[in-house]
Amino acid sequence: MGFGNTFVDVLRRLVGISKDPPVAVIDPNAVAAAGESAPEPVADPDDDDDLGADDDSLPPMNARDEWEDMQAFVARCEAEAIELCGIDIDDPTSFWEHYSRIETNPDEPSASAEDPDAAREARAKAAGFADLHHWEWVSQYCQIKWSELVEDTDPPEIRAKPSFSAAAERARVRP
Repeated sequence: MGFGNTFVDVLRRLVGISKDPPVAVIDPNAVAAAGESAPEPVADPDDDDDLGADDDSLPPMNARDEWEDMQAFVARCEAEAIELCGIDIDDPTSFWEHYSRIETNPDEPSASAEDPDAAREARAKAAGFADLHHWEWVSQYCQIKWSELVEDTDPPEIRAKPSFSAAAERARVRP
C-alpha cells in the first residue's frame, strides 16, 4: 500500500469517516491522461522483483520515510501552484465544507450508485475543480498540510492535527 493510501486510511480512522468513497487516490495513469506529469516510479536496477511487484510485497515504510514523501508531494503542489478553488489552507473548516459537498452529499439521488465517480466528478466541477482528479490532489494536499509527524511515540506516527480533526467533527454534525 502506498503512502497516499496509508495516510488516507489513517486520516479516515482519526476523523471517523468511512472508507467508501476514497478521499484521495492518485492514479499516475489518470495524471498522464489529464496532461499533467507524474513522477516516474524508480525501479532498482539490481532487483528484478520490483518490476510489477505488488505493493504488499514491499517492506512497509516507516513514518519518517512516509512523512518525507508526503512533504515532497506538498512541495510539488506548491511549486505547481495547485488551484485550491476557494479552500483556505489556513482554515481546515473550508476544506471540510468542500469535502462534505463533494464526497458526502446526502441530497443526491441514489441513481448515482451505478457510477459514483461520475457523481463525485460532477460535484467537484460544481465546486470549481477542473475534474475529479484535481479535487483528489487538492484533498490530499490539504490533508497532508494538516497532519504532523509525532516522534514522541514508539514507533513514530503521522496524525491529523487536532484542529483539523475538530473541524471534521464540526462539519459532520452540521445539518
